[in-house]
Amino acid sequence: MSLKDIWAKERSQRLIEIAERKLEVAQQRQETQAELRAIRQELDQEAQVLHTMLEDFVTNLHETGLAEKQQRQLENAERYKQVRTMLEEYVEALRLYEQQARQERLEEIASRKQEVLALKLEVLELQEQFSSERALMSQELTEKLQTFRNNLHNYVWGS
Repeated sequence: MSLKDIWAKERSQRLIEIAERKLEVAQQRQETQAELRAIRQELDQEAQVLHTMLEDFVTNLHETGLAEKQQRQLENAERYKQVRTMLEEYVEALRLYEQQARQERLEEIASRKQEVLALKLEVLELQEQFSSERALMSQELTEKLQTFRNNLHNYVWGS
C-alpha cells in the first residue's frame, strides 16, 4: 500500500469521525430545541388554564347579585389580590425557569461549539502533521533516488 493510499485512508477515516461528531452535535441541538418547544407549550397551556380560571372567577363575581357583591366586596378584593399575587409569582417563577433553561441550553451549545472548534483544530494539526511527514518522506525518497542514480552511474561507468 503506498504512502499516498495510507494517508488518504487515514484522512478519510478522520473526516468520517468528524462528520459523525458533527451529526451528533446537530442531533443534540435538535433535541434541545424540541425540549425548549415542549417546555414553552407546557408553559403556554398552564398560562391558558390560569387565564381561564381567572376569567371564570371574574365572570362569577359579575353574576352574583348586588347584595352579595356588596357583602363580599372586601372578601373578593382580598381573594383577587391573593390570586393576582399567586399568578404574578407563578409567572415570575415560569419566566425564571425558562430563562434558566435557556441559559443552560446556551451553555450547552457553547460547549458543543468548543468541541467543534477543538475538532477543527485537531484536523488542522493532523493535516499539518501529514503534510510535514509527506515532505520528509519526499525528501528521503529524493535522496534515495539520487543515491541509486549515483550507484547506477558508478556501476555502469565505473568509479
